[in-house]
Amino acid sequence: MQGGDVKRGKMQKLQQWLAENEEQLAQSTPDGVEYLGTYVNIYDSDRQAGAVKTFLRLDSYGAQDKLAATHGTVFGKLLEEMIEFMDFDSDNWSQALYKRMTDATLWGDA
Repeated sequence: MQGGDVKRGKMQKLQQWLAENEEQLAQSTPDGVEYLGTYVNIYDSDRQAGAVKTFLRLDSYGAQDKLAATHGTVFGKLLEEMIEFMDFDSDNWSQALYKRMTDATLWGDA
């Protein structure tokens, strides 16, 4: 998951861009990566998580390398277009890598 704020006055334009491009974005992911969607926060107790979050499902940690190699692909081009809406001057950003609880290796009973 990667989250952040959208540039002022660009939220509706991002919504329109996603309506026009989200299907192609989902279809162009590299093997081992699934685009789950981009969501706007309706409620979030973390005040610095950012207003918009994009979720990708990775089938392995190695899929991160496949994502890194998407520069110049259709998926990479679409990500670059989507990133143009994001406010990099904002302090409100979040990134997270989750693993299914039933697949995680847990040590001890902490």
